[in-house]
Amino acid sequence: MAHQKNQTLNVEILIVGFENLSDYRIPLFLLLLIIYTLTCIENHMVIFLVCISSRLHCPMYILIGNLLLCEFLYTTDLVPLILHHILSGRPTISHLGCSVQSSVSGSITIVETLLLTLMSYDRYLAICRPLRYSVLIHNRLCFYLVATSWFISLIFLVVVFYFVINLEFRGPVTIDHFYCDFTPYVSFACSDITPVVLIGLSVSITLTILPFLLIVLSYIFIIFTILRIQTSEGRQKAFSTCSSHLLVVTIYYTALFCLYGVPRSDQYLNVYKGLSFTYFSVTPMINPIIYTLRNQEIHIALKAAMSKIKTVLLLRCNK
Repeated sequence: MAHQKNQTLNVEILIVGFENLSDYRIPLFLLLLIIYTLTCIENHMVIFLVCISSRLHCPMYILIGNLLLCEFLYTTDLVPLILHHILSGRPTISHLGCSVQSSVSGSITIVETLLLTLMSYDRYLAICRPLRYSVLIHNRLCFYLVATSWFISLIFLVVVFYFVINLEFRGPVTIDHFYCDFTPYVSFACSDITPVVLIGLSVSITLTILPFLLIVLSYIFIIFTILRIQTSEGRQKAFSTCSSHLLVVTIYYTALFCLYGVPRSDQYLNVYKGLSFTYFSVTPMINPIIYTLRNQEIHIALKAAMSKIKTVLLLRCNK
């Protein structure tokens, strides 16, 4: 048993997603590096503003800050190793590394789904129950809900990691993808994968599909409420408060459902890989732009932060 465990731990996983793009290694590396750098800068900037600006200490921006933290963690879980694989010429990962990568990416997806659901509830209260908004959701309650979301994802991470790390593999494993994709990797296992499959199925239903239905229900109420507003100016103002979140939700679930809806056959493999590349690299870069492009509160907070930094620099120069 110990010998089989050591064999599994020493299994080498070969990631061959970029095999057909070897002639474009350098441009691809530079493109992904630029996207990742912009993603880090954008997400950290918004998170920093949410932390330091008292104007942004409210449920909506607390949720946005945590959502962008998820985006940063998700892309960081995948992209640095992918950049290494592009340049190395031998893109391999250990069984332990693959287990960590797939478990972390799955748990972050759960947090992001739960946060998007909480944000839809926040927008529902702001538009449909404005007079009771501060009673029904406040900073302390928001903190508890966010902490619960992270705790649920942590439990998922630990449970999935335990089952995946204890799967048995023999010989080298080849995955035709950019990273250690959970489904094809588990399918190579020689031991029983039923517990892992059941966990994945139950999580997909309870923490992905159910939150999606709750988000749809929230927006049905929001749309009916907006349509009942008599003035076009009032309708436009109400819609603008949830347009950013609606766009992010649409992009997120469209990408998610396309990824899981595309068959994993050789015929559609390139389509699946292209959607995956967009999901883990481009989407985390776009979301901060969506939330900040027309958000006056963040613009004001950014100007105030820049003014403080400028003042500090001037004082230091004068000394």
